[in-house]
Amino acid sequence: MYHADGLWGEATFDLYVKDAPAGYGYLVAAGIEPAIEALLGTRFSPQTIAWLRTQPHFASIGARFFEDLAELRFEGDVLAVPEGTVVFPGEPLLRLSAPLPQAGLYEAGLIQLVSQATGIATQASRLVSASRGRPILDFGSRRTAGPVAAWHAARAAWIGGASGTTNSGAAASLGIPVVGVMSDSMVTAYGSSEAAWAALRQHAPAALELNLPTGPVAEAVRRLRAAAPDLRTVRLDDSDLVGAAAGLRRALDGQGMKAARILGSGGLDELAVEQVVRAGAPVDELGIGGALSASVPPAMSYRMAELVRGIDPAPTSGRWAALWPGRKQVLRFRDHDLICEEREAEVLAAGDGQILLQPWVLGGERVRAPEALVDIRARRADQVAALPADVRRVAEPVTWPVVASPRLRTMRGS
Repeated sequence: MYHADGLWGEATFDLYVKDAPAGYGYLVAAGIEPAIEALLGTRFSPQTIAWLRTQPHFASIGARFFEDLAELRFEGDVLAVPEGTVVFPGEPLLRLSAPLPQAGLYEAGLIQLVSQATGIATQASRLVSASRGRPILDFGSRRTAGPVAAWHAARAAWIGGASGTTNSGAAASLGIPVVGVMSDSMVTAYGSSEAAWAALRQHAPAALELNLPTGPVAEAVRRLRAAAPDLRTVRLDDSDLVGAAAGLRRALDGQGMKAARILGSGGLDELAVEQVVRAGAPVDELGIGGALSASVPPAMSYRMAELVRGIDPAPTSGRWAALWPGRKQVLRFRDHDLICEEREAEVLAAGDGQILLQPWVLGGERVRAPEALVDIRARRADQVAALPADVRRVAEPVTWPVVASPRLRTMRGS
């Protein structure tokens, strides 16, 4: 419609979190780098254009529209927070400015990539906080909707502070430590647990990380000791992890296997992890599945904040527009965040204000190089540590103040 009616003016859209999941005191921005790559790589193939021409919705659209689709390249600007940045509802994580027919194309992709990754990175960060130094391992790949989603989930979990992943594809391409335990299918293939353990010990001794056999704990540990005395890790999957871990530790120590580590799992989320740690359970590391990969993403909006009609840009407002009108910047201070009009940002930031939205793409050209994940991960750790304890706690956190400048409130009429 924009194309047909000549609405070619530049539009600015904000991508922001409407509401955080219940009980979240902060969010960790992630998925922005993959979103930028997808944005710059958007193309319409001849096959896609041919299919669009067959759709009844486009029966009255002129040929020029389809010709322009074939030549489409992103021509606009993108400002966004660096990945790993702590963010809060209501403030833009990403600001996109482009000709209106282009700017409207990217809503679904941006929300999908940024929302899901931000949710997983935030959940990983909360788990890391709850674990108090015990490594959190990402065991969620098999619970995701396909290999691409699993790769993105593993990347986000690593940004959020996870110490390793079972996703070998992400481990290989991103440099994330790969983790896991011996599969049950090996037991089936070799005919018994003992035979499978022996094969693993012979061919991959560094991978002696095994599930605790079923049956009484003392007998299970004796079997492990006989077959794999140099066992590295034993996975304990139990709904009562506190009590079960104490019993397993006693059995391991009694068999002279004090060096063996206990990997705890069993439907854990951040609240359960906090209980395990508070109880002093002898769990050395924690495997998290559904609470990471199936975590609820924050509700995000991609809404228009400004549109050029004719010559001058005009802020947009109303129910279907962005929460705050105009081109904005986000400033971080020691005790609050401030959303302001872009033109007032430098003055308002004077002193201890940090400008959060940084240029990633200008005029369709990338101006910010991809960051190393280790740097993104460190940013997350530093920024979460800098939050007040009552904001970062995993239960009933206090809300971090996010306010708008007087000029912005006037522009919105509030």
